[in-house]
Amino acid sequence: MTMHSRQPAASSDLASRYLRALADFDTELLDRHAPRADAKELSGLFLPSVPPNWLGARQRIMIVGCETRQWNVLQTGERFSSLEHYVEQSMSVHQAYFAQQLSRSDIKGRAFHNFTRAVAQRSGSDGLIYANLLCMAWKQGSPVRCDHFDQIKHYSKLLLDVQIAFFQPEIIIFANGSATAGYRRDFFPLARDEQGKALGCDYVDDGVPNAQLWQFPLGHRKCYRIQHPSSRSPAAASARQFLLGLLPGKPE
Repeated sequence: MTMHSRQPAASSDLASRYLRALADFDTELLDRHAPRADAKELSGLFLPSVPPNWLGARQRIMIVGCETRQWNVLQTGERFSSLEHYVEQSMSVHQAYFAQQLSRSDIKGRAFHNFTRAVAQRSGSDGLIYANLLCMAWKQGSPVRCDHFDQIKHYSKLLLDVQIAFFQPEIIIFANGSATAGYRRDFFPLARDEQGKALGCDYVDDGVPNAQLWQFPLGHRKCYRIQHPSSRSPAAASARQFLLGLLPGKPE
């Protein structure tokens, strides 16, 4: 079986894992045509797709943002038909969107995907996975104050676990920022030594404040925590640049 022929099988496998994780999800929250009144401001469900050349990637890096402001999975007027179709559609939207973002070079300022493009340029895009800490947005922003946040938080954790288990990234960059840092720690409690001190290291000796960049383990994986790439702080920008230098370069 060639690598090309295995790619659809990998996508099907990931979709099946998503479906198992979402088995009890309240699908009435997903119908954009006739949404429940208390859910009409929710975005669609964000589900990362399999990168086109992922199976041949020499290194795998996952970048975790916070939540996507607007994520339209169903077309205007399209009714929710089944969770299977919805999962497939969301993954398709993700694949098209991320491919478009990686191909762009005209975005000014501090857009999130300026950072993902910089990581792709440094380490390659074959094994680059774009994920989010929270799987839905509310009113094109954080869902924390939404009535459905407990459910969103629950499934966000389940879906991230699915993604990490499936993609097996060697490196995870948590770029979700300080506003949702507490939920990241809830999802992934820090490993600690016998004295209770969190395992990890900073780069203060290199002139990078701990608040801007910190490395910590998640199992055998190396993780980094930075501010959201939209941060206007010069210190945050310097930390992002420093982090790029820590990442592996493209394979020869």
